Amino acid sequence: MASYFISQDYDAPADFIWSVLTDFTSWPQWFPQVSAVRFANGDAPAAGAELIASGEDPSVWTRWQIVEWAAPSLLVCEHIDSNSPAAPHVHAAYLQFALADDADGCTLEVEIGAQGRGIVSDFFVGVTLGSEVRRLLPRLVDAFSDHVVRAAAGR
Repeated sequence: MASYFISQDYDAPADFIWSVLTDFTSWPQWFPQVSAVRFANGDAPAAGAELIASGEDPSVWTRWQIVEWAAPSLLVCEHIDSNSPAAPHVHAAYLQFALADDADGCTLEVEIGAQGRGIVSDFFVGVTLGSEVRRLLPRLVDAFSDHVVRAAAGR
C-alpha cells in the first residue's frame, strides 16, 4: 500500500485542533477538491459512522467510514465506495489524522494511503496517487491551518 504523510505543529492544545478537525461540515472550507461532507443516515461522529464527501463536481462522491475515533488524538477513515473515475482501480484507501500534545501545543500528522486492485492497478494507484497526494498534502495542511486561525479568532 502506498502511503504519504505530512505533519504540522500548532500553538494550541490537541482538544482545540480536534474540535476544528471534526467539524465535518466545515471540511469544504479547507479540504481541497471537496465541496460538501455529510453523514450518511444522520450518523453522529464516532467509530462506525459513514461520511459522504462530494467532489468539486457535486455529482462525484466518495463514501468513507470512520474506523477509529479516539478523541482528541486519532481519526481514521477508510474508503468504502466512490463513483470517481479512479474508483475501479482502488482496492483500499484510508485517511488518518493523528494529534499529539506537546509542551508548546500539539502536532497534527495527516496520512493518506491507497492500494490498487492487482499489480497493474497497484502501480496505477501508486503513481497517480503519489504525485497527486504529494501536491495535495501541503495544500491541505496550509488550508487547515488557515481554518484553525479563523476558528480561534471566532472563539
